[in-house]
Amino acid sequence: MLFPKSVSRWLIPRVAVDAVEERLRAAESFGAAPVHLTEEDPRDRIKNLTDGRGVDLAVEAVGRPEALDLACRLARKAGTVSVIGVYAEPAEVHMGVVWIKALNWRTGFANVIGHLDRVLAMLSTGVLDPGPLVTHRMSLEAAADAYAIYDRREALKIVLRP
Repeated sequence: MLFPKSVSRWLIPRVAVDAVEERLRAAESFGAAPVHLTEEDPRDRIKNLTDGRGVDLAVEAVGRPEALDLACRLARKAGTVSVIGVYAEPAEVHMGVVWIKALNWRTGFANVIGHLDRVLAMLSTGVLDPGPLVTHRMSLEAAADAYAIYDRREALKIVLRP
């Protein structure tokens, strides 16, 4: 759908930044503009897609300091950075970027066990369909191979069946 320039400038697109082609294709199938982390400059591409503003919400889901830094740099002034990546070690952040942009940070404990019953019920009733994210189905005996495939970034999600 086309919108007049006065309206379209307020419609911020969804964007996915990743270095794995399969993940970018999946994100694009869900309506996000794919941005390759190493084959293009994510900051330039985001500026182009947002008329120089940056994104309203940058979700850091990797758990790596470089990803957190990029999320802060991609967010617009007074934007939000949601940090859901799991960090096992300290991460250094350029607080000057956070301060000068007046960024809001959202973090929190992911209570996986607390949500498990509800998510399983949603899966069993078809409310949630993880199908588009599953790229491999393997036997439980092939679990070691499945982990190796995932570590090589050749899969999005792998279902192991008994």
